[in-house]
Amino acid sequence: MKSRSTSHRTERVASVIKRNVAVIIETEISDPRIHGVSVVDVSVSPDLRYATVWVYIYGNDEDVLDALRNSAGFVRRLLSEQMSEMRVIPQIRFELDKSQSYYERIDKVIKGLHDGESN
Repeated sequence: MKSRSTSHRTERVASVIKRNVAVIIETEISDPRIHGVSVVDVSVSPDLRYATVWVYIYGNDEDVLDALRNSAGFVRRLLSEQMSEMRVIPQIRFELDKSQSYYERIDKVIKGLHDGESN
């Protein structure tokens, strides 16, 4: 069971990582394959050694995801400069967040139902 302070700390660290990684992706990564990326969420392990960055990608997501995964070390190095107060900077792992595309599909179905009702 997580203690209240541990979960609060992991939430705080996840929030800082989310904000910083979003800025790094937007401004620091020069790989032309990385575009149309939104950082959706970050989950951090209780020991703060691992962080999973959940991203939504517009378009060809597998190529972009591969490029992000290849840049994880670079992103971690920049995070270490920005988060110098932390003893250990988490290993970064990028994963695709599929919930947005799921919600978009549901929205299309609902709109299709409404269009059918008006005819």
